[in-house]
Amino acid sequence: MTMQMVGVMQDVPNRAKRRARVEAAQASVALANAQQTVERLGVRQATAEAWIASFAVEQKLSLFKQLYSENQLLSRAVEARIAGGSGQTADSVLPRQEAALLAEQEDELLRNQAVARAGLRRWIGELAGQPLTGDWPQWLAAIDNYQHNLNRHPALLAFDPMTREAEAKVHQAIAEKTPDWSWGIDYLRRGREYGDMVNLSVSFDLPLFTSSRQDPKIAAERARLAQIEAKRQATLRLYNQKLSTDLAEYQRLDRALIRLDKTLLPLAEEKVRLAMADYRSGNGELTAVIEARRQLVETRLRHIDVARDRSLSNARLHFAFGDTRP
Repeated sequence: MTMQMVGVMQDVPNRAKRRARVEAAQASVALANAQQTVERLGVRQATAEAWIASFAVEQKLSLFKQLYSENQLLSRAVEARIAGGSGQTADSVLPRQEAALLAEQEDELLRNQAVARAGLRRWIGELAGQPLTGDWPQWLAAIDNYQHNLNRHPALLAFDPMTREAEAKVHQAIAEKTPDWSWGIDYLRRGREYGDMVNLSVSFDLPLFTSSRQDPKIAAERARLAQIEAKRQATLRLYNQKLSTDLAEYQRLDRALIRLDKTLLPLAEEKVRLAMADYRSGNGELTAVIEARRQLVETRLRHIDVARDRSLSNARLHFAFGDTRP
């Protein structure tokens, strides 16, 4: 009877379902934006940490110029004492041994410099080859500010859109209980002995057997929503603990750096001066001078290490709990 037929059909979901789909789509967009923000903050933190690591190695290498200069002064003092007849010939070896040990440490630092620069180049490209200038970076913020920003930790940013998306899924599952409808219209071109036809149709869903069809889906979506909220609370408690731990570590490093500046470094320098004065006066041994100088070198290097660790701790606090809004 029908030779040709053309028609259109249109499904019309109920209003609650349409609204739930829009909410889910908006939540998905917000989740993607949150993930992008987390990734951006991660890159910024990794770049800062790579710069700090490179800067620490540069600081140590620049220190060795002064150490070699001091070693030359020591060597001349030993040679003068030997020439004056008050020193032992074997003492001339000790400054050269010290210089060789310094060279070994410098070689290790040069290797560390290459590794650190490679790490920095990963994040900023060829700019990593340029000289590093400035001082240790600092991000200053009050402890209360860190606590206030706890809910804005990068690991928590995704939970808000995830919750909204899960809520939209619940609404969408509930909307399945409300019937949808659809309409259609067809034009039928028939044979010569029959007249052409136009069909108009309207159909409705019948959400029967909801206890075995829609209700389990609603329960599953509600369980997923509860799971997201439980995970959020667990993550919040985890980072609340981490904030306390990181703050305690930063404060320890800050006190250690102050102690090095005000006490340990001055004492190490004074010990070298006193040991050298005793040696020149004939009341001390050169080995005591070498040992005092070794301790001074270690203290200077430790000062750089502590300054580096404090900056790294500061960076972790800032990018996790600080004000990182653009």
